Amino acid sequence: MSQGRELDTPYLKFLLVPFIVFGLAPFWQSNAQRIANKLWVCYIVGAILCFATAYAQVHGWLDTWLVGEGNGRAGGAVNPIYFGNISLLLGLLGLLSGLKLARRHGALGWGLLGWFALLCGLLASVLSMSRGGWVALPFLLLIVVASAWARRQKGRLIGIVGVFLAGILVAQALMPGDVLRHRVGLAYTALLSFDPNASQDSVGYRLRMWKHALDVTVEHPLFGAGPGSYVFEAEGVDSPRFRHAHSDYFNAAANLGLLGLLALLFSYAYPAWRFFRLSRSVEPWRAEIALGGLLVVTGYAIFSLTDVMFYRSIGTVFYLGTVTLLLALAEPGQETTRTERIRP
Repeated sequence: MSQGRELDTPYLKFLLVPFIVFGLAPFWQSNAQRIANKLWVCYIVGAILCFATAYAQVHGWLDTWLVGEGNGRAGGAVNPIYFGNISLLLGLLGLLSGLKLARRHGALGWGLLGWFALLCGLLASVLSMSRGGWVALPFLLLIVVASAWARRQKGRLIGIVGVFLAGILVAQALMPGDVLRHRVGLAYTALLSFDPNASQDSVGYRLRMWKHALDVTVEHPLFGAGPGSYVFEAEGVDSPRFRHAHSDYFNAAANLGLLGLLALLFSYAYPAWRFFRLSRSVEPWRAEIALGGLLVVTGYAIFSLTDVMFYRSIGTVFYLGTVTLLLALAEPGQETTRTERIRP
């Protein structure tokens, strides 16, 4: 990927967020609940389609027209890591969507569809074999459980446990043999046998790239070596060449220095703080929107530990589009004071 494209994709698009939020928020706030109801349906459909695509791709049904980078892993039309992480978030958003629509319309079917969307998102993540999403999952579920506990929603707590256990059973049925256990075991073995000069597995390469990124950051601490300048090339004739550090944090530090790293942290911290505040809204539909936004921000913050979620357009667009839209919808209108919207 060229330096120009890398600069355009993960960094410059962040500058559009304030203008979009403040520009569209007044219009969206007057139609927020109606827009939110349509958005909920989209998340449910998205999670289900992710699983359908993953299942069909793993079984080779889409090889004639859908070519990804999976090498036996579900990846849609993109990288399996992006596909798996976004599928997981869509599953969680689909759960919130179904429960919200069930309360609004008094229809049990919407609630069941929400739980099914969560299951689909989990299974799509499993079929992608992306371990970064599995690392984030306990933290994301903890946020949902904490929210349900605070609102005394016992049914949601029981449902989360049930769907999670069902997901494990279905995943074992879908994946041949001990593929999942083997995939996790590979990471553990790679950590134990890590050689900073010779490791060539996925975990070993990541650790070596992070070390190289730290060395670059030490040499250029404030502003980094320049956007898109990071390159890691292992010794050897056939060794791969990487143009990113396989971590947004290390990548930002190497390319943009500590100032760039602080900017990345701020892009997570500020939306997370706003969504957390808005998740305490006395209006349940606004609280659900804010909870969904908090899940997206938290998920990305954890995904960024082991991959560059903003290196490709799909990761950048999903984060900016989802966070911007949910934040604009969750913000209370000017006609209502914050004391009426937010619990003390």
